Amino acid sequence: GRGTFVKPNGAKQPDALPDVYRLDSAAPDAGAGEIVSLATPGVIELSHNEPSLPDYDALLRRSLQQVAAKRGLQHLLGYSRTLGDPAHRAAAAQWIGRTGLAVAPEQLIVTAGAQQALAITINAMAMPNETVMVESLTYGGVHENARLRPVRMEAVAMDEEGLRPDALAAAAKRTGSRVVLVQPTIHNPTTATMSLQRREDIVAVARRHDLTIIEDDVYGFLVRERALPLAALAPERTVYIASASKCMAPGLRVGWLAAPPALIERFADSLHALSVNNPRLNQEIVRLWIEDGTAAYLVERLREEAATRNAMAGEAFAGLTMRSNPASLHCYLELPEPWRPNDFTAQALGQGVRIASCTSFVPDNRPNPPPWVRISLAPAPGRELLAEGLARLRGLIDRGPETRRRAVV
Repeated sequence: GRGTFVKPNGAKQPDALPDVYRLDSAAPDAGAGEIVSLATPGVIELSHNEPSLPDYDALLRRSLQQVAAKRGLQHLLGYSRTLGDPAHRAAAAQWIGRTGLAVAPEQLIVTAGAQQALAITINAMAMPNETVMVESLTYGGVHENARLRPVRMEAVAMDEEGLRPDALAAAAKRTGSRVVLVQPTIHNPTTATMSLQRREDIVAVARRHDLTIIEDDVYGFLVRERALPLAALAPERTVYIASASKCMAPGLRVGWLAAPPALIERFADSLHALSVNNPRLNQEIVRLWIEDGTAAYLVERLREEAATRNAMAGEAFAGLTMRSNPASLHCYLELPEPWRPNDFTAQALGQGVRIASCTSFVPDNRPNPPPWVRISLAPAPGRELLAEGLARLRGLIDRGPETRRRAVV
């Protein structure tokens, strides 16, 4: 009288992951439909840092079966506490601790990715039309959030290590801004990474001018040996943002915001206004991955793949100026004269390769943007397509814009 039950694929349930380097083999899909790619047909997509590994299929299947085997699943479908479930916040604190930042679960809010965490922070920390200081190159999500609030962005000069302390001090004095957004580890797009001394210098400026630091550390988990986060050096004034997108899987849309205790309720109100709360099923999968070692396994795999792909880019662009990091999911390439970034990006798309011009990262719409482009090396697409895309880009650089225009005509 209990109805009919269907067994999952395979004769037995997957075993728990005993260590971070073993994966159970996946049972084949029975009649499963093909997953449709969002990429433009015929175009090699090198404009998004979207990590993707072949292990995802087996890992997600195992995790979903583990969740399904539990009792009381209905709690995953109801409203959660605005700050996030205690178990999810505890797992996040454990994961963030890998960076050297000790943070209590009570200081954490679980968000729908780093983009939402950034929106929450800007909404809570800056009044409309107030000035927020940002790096002279900063990724597009910052621009979008600034327009939504809206806030003014004040571009602060950078060097090979990232944000310059002297330029930050001058901008704070000139504008009266009290908030600075900085990406100190594998900066997007330049891949610049601050030394410990540079981080200490930035903190000293923030204390001298009473600034709140928003630290974007989405790529920090991929660096094996790294300096302490700014939040570890100045916990009293730093809002720390991280996510599972670049170190686990982007489609999970799980991020974390850690802040001084006095600010948590303000951020909770901001999150509630934006989305009431966030889906808990994805958060449960991330919790499982953190606790059973899957997350650490994925980070190791992504590190290895990133190192291989950075080496491929270095070979493809030999003789040119390229900035990269062995753990980076992208490289930053300087175009030789007479190339201009938008012209090169447009002509690269004509060659079937989509990349990002540096103009996508310029917050102040300067008339003469630097002649650089960002090229994604993320694990999707595969290595063969990446090699083909890099070869097409190098060929276009070597031929030059005038040759390319005549060929189009």
